[in-house]
Amino acid sequence: MTDLPLTHLGDTLYRAGYTEPRLRQFWGPATSEALARNNAAPAIHHCIDVLAAESADAFDRGLASLALLFHFHCRVAVADVRQVLGETFATAAEAGLIDIEADEAIAPFALTPYDLPVGVPRGLRSGDENLYLVADHGTLVTPDVLAGEYVLGLGGAGRTLVTLIPRDQVGVSADIGTGCGIQALLLARHSRRVIATDISHRALHLAALSAELNGVSTIEFRHGSLLEPLPEPVDLLVSNPPFVITPRTTDTTFEYRDAGMIGDALVRELFSAIPSVLAPGGRSVCLGNWETTSADKRGPEAWVGAEDTSVLVIEREALDPVAYAETWIRDGGIPRATAAWNAAVGEWLEDFTSRSVEQVVFGYVLMARSTGQDAGSTATSAGTSTSPQVDDGVFRARELVTSSPANNPHGLAEFLTTVFAIRSWLSSVGPEEIAATAFTRSPDLVEHRHFVPGQSEPSSITLEQGIGFGQVFDLDTALAGFVSVADGTLTVRQTAGALAQLLEVDATALEDQLIAQVRALAAAGVLLPDIAS
Repeated sequence: MTDLPLTHLGDTLYRAGYTEPRLRQFWGPATSEALARNNAAPAIHHCIDVLAAESADAFDRGLASLALLFHFHCRVAVADVRQVLGETFATAAEAGLIDIEADEAIAPFALTPYDLPVGVPRGLRSGDENLYLVADHGTLVTPDVLAGEYVLGLGGAGRTLVTLIPRDQVGVSADIGTGCGIQALLLARHSRRVIATDISHRALHLAALSAELNGVSTIEFRHGSLLEPLPEPVDLLVSNPPFVITPRTTDTTFEYRDAGMIGDALVRELFSAIPSVLAPGGRSVCLGNWETTSADKRGPEAWVGAEDTSVLVIEREALDPVAYAETWIRDGGIPRATAAWNAAVGEWLEDFTSRSVEQVVFGYVLMARSTGQDAGSTATSAGTSTSPQVDDGVFRARELVTSSPANNPHGLAEFLTTVFAIRSWLSSVGPEEIAATAFTRSPDLVEHRHFVPGQSEPSSITLEQGIGFGQVFDLDTALAGFVSVADGTLTVRQTAGALAQLLEVDATALEDQLIAQVRALAAAGVLLPDIAS
């Protein structure tokens, strides 16, 4: 028996170099790229070579042993593991993180390091830029189908959600469908209290182990479906729910990814209910899949009935039923061209046909409940925004954005917070207010002018964002002129008047044109309104 808390194990792992940056250095860039492709063989080979080499130093031997044990689910000599873990070996064994069979140790769960991304608050203690996550071993080390109560570690969707969550200080936050607990652990860094819910007792147990391992004591884990365990209002709610749309006729269940309801009923139920648990000024950030049909092409912005809640839906991908079925049947481990594959494709397509589904969309859904108070300020520079409690107006918007995120040194969440605040302001003002407002162009912009050889005038002008989603916008000559002088000095009306004289066009008509164009660019975070407090 040991009296050492589990956080001592985390400290020991950190001192042993078991972190993402150190591991990348340990086995090199080519092996790291193979791991990104879900190929663990080169890393396992490197670790075995290190342990076999008489010249390997103790530090590298310890790192190889930890990676084989916790990351790659390999059997490792107990003596080697004791050598690197010391007295925390017993702590790990008592917590169920290590099993001992004769003179070998094996880890029943994956225990993997995670380097904190940009924007997540850091603390002061050694190793605070690093987290350790406990989950089930996944497809990196097993060819088996991961069905049933499998608890997924940090996957692509989870990493995406991490980048979208605002990181300002809040009172109470909630992580709905916490899984391995990654979102709750990060929320704990800027929340007084965190509530993490899940329908899986196994997931809650592993997430609680992760919290102990990282010395986090402000998370309350609650069992239940969706918002059932959440009777009190929260300031920030996040969710990466099991949103995959799977036909109910399938025999295999994937609790970590499948909604367990017909079609997109789970995300519809969750998104429509979220405003009821948001405190005044509260926000939510969620991922999801939803269906569109020939009769109904609306998205989550239409599901929210609360009149005091703004909704911004960013569609990132839209797949037809065939492509969607292929993606998730392959993810479920069914080999292509087998009888099982053909049967599964038939089940999925029949399921979509029964609801006349034309597309399945993956996207982000951001919501903010009004505070009931007026505010008069909004974004003043790229990457900065007002308090999230700005209450200019309620809006509903949905936009398809398929470009890859650009360079966001302060995190994508900060850009989205700015865009959300601007859209809130835009929803409360009319043409006259736009005309009387001065705008500043975001400093990340790059203008491209395209010329046909031999011509003096550009055939087209485009504007490219360097932050956010790196979107590209087409400009005409007047709008390009407006953007070029948008430094917060002149209002839209003043600029329109000057451009009208230069271009020899009607000033009123040009002002009306620019008002609509400026509104669109402001909604995308390209132009930032300068509003007096």
